[in-house]
Amino acid sequence: MPITKANGIDLYYEVHGEGEPLLLIMGLSLTSKSWFRTIPALSEHYKVIVFDNRGVGLSGKPNSPYSIELMAEDARAVLDAVGIESAHIYGISMGGMIAQRLSIKYPERIKSLILGCTTSGGEKHVQPGAEVSMLMLSRGSSTATPEEMAWATAPILYSQSFIENHRDQVAEDVQRRIEIPVLPYAYMLQLQACLAHDTYNEIDQIRVPVLVIHGDEDKLVPYENGVTLAEKIPNAEFLTIKGAGHIYVTEANDLVNKRVLEFLNNH
Repeated sequence: MPITKANGIDLYYEVHGEGEPLLLIMGLSLTSKSWFRTIPALSEHYKVIVFDNRGVGLSGKPNSPYSIELMAEDARAVLDAVGIESAHIYGISMGGMIAQRLSIKYPERIKSLILGCTTSGGEKHVQPGAEVSMLMLSRGSSTATPEEMAWATAPILYSQSFIENHRDQVAEDVQRRIEIPVLPYAYMLQLQACLAHDTYNEIDQIRVPVLVIHGDEDKLVPYENGVTLAEKIPNAEFLTIKGAGHIYVTEANDLVNKRVLEFLNNH
């Protein structure tokens, strides 16, 4: 089981495939297992590295403040553990925040950057609706089982039409999500790090090729945040997934994998 020691904790990681390195960074409360729809397609062409962020999965779960900056240092430590000087980086949601900070702090380590369903935070950040915010905050103190909570949050993570027509795929996501359930305190520590995230006045420093991806029915990180990223980062490409919610990697898996591979192959 690959484990590296970094920043005072264990970090669990996996390597799939061969080729140029591609680091995938997952979002809030989710483990590297949630990349299961993405890894097979991308690892046919790239050396794909995934890992569990602090607080989830098989990585350490310290009960002390987390920050996006600290989690970016964790991501850098994973690259070091695999012996990689520079890599393509693909982060979604909280993972996209981590990827932004990693790119700003260590530009020499970044070949290209893919930012999915994420935000720069800061003064232009568009908040989710009040009901969404209340549900996300209540997760840290809920008495529901992990499976019950996963289904309770499904309406804010997927488009309504996808839940109605592809419930089997949502159920498959839920089962991966609860294999190693997130602990309430660790969830709140990650969430607090997300709420403090702000790269708005720094993302125009990013000079590597960038692809921004966002579903236009995202209720958790509203679509306007993707628009801001694409407008503020020089020469960024923008892919809108029409009709998709936050978990576009499930709702439009084949389309997104194809577009990501095209982007990576061009850079």
